[in-house]
Amino acid sequence: MSRLFILIIVVSFISAFAYDLQFHPFLLQVKDKHGITLAQTLDEMYGEKIVVKNKRCYYFEMTRDADIEYEIDQCRVDYTQQKVYSQADRLNGIEVKGTIWVEENSYRTRKMGDEWSEWKSSELLSALYWYHRTGFEYRKQNGEFEFTPTRGVQNIRGSSNYVSKNRARKIQNGESPGMIINESGSGRIIIQESR
Repeated sequence: MSRLFILIIVVSFISAFAYDLQFHPFLLQVKDKHGITLAQTLDEMYGEKIVVKNKRCYYFEMTRDADIEYEIDQCRVDYTQQKVYSQADRLNGIEVKGTIWVEENSYRTRKMGDEWSEWKSSELLSALYWYHRTGFEYRKQNGEFEFTPTRGVQNIRGSSNYVSKNRARKIQNGESPGMIINESGSGRIIIQESR
């Protein structure tokens, strides 16, 4: 009996930390009517937008002037939850709502093909700095999660440095969803445009 209990604890611990991004316990506890956690849903939503490797997040912010790559150290999903709900919210079946974004205390940037900048501290930056770049408004309504992306999150894509050549070929051939990707003459994979 005790071995079964230990096995259940170990499996629970592993499943709770099986995600690439670091999630607050709240995001692992809130579930939709199908039993899918908010963390699992976010992992899928950020999957095409943010690449996570060795607890660092990488993404491109596509701007008019240049594509800027971000590297965020020890990245995590942060959130705020609205604590007070109106009568209209309750009548509309809203159980949970708030904002979600990806952040951490240190980051650096570079333009496509340039050198990385020095690391910068974002400890003094407000959450709005990251929210406008990587955030969603979220709510759980009638048992389903709904998300409204910020303009910033609509303009970010996963870093091309971590896209495999096999996946690139599948995307080029239309066999996989994602960004249109070409190999440069040097063999480096670069993003041309989003689909």
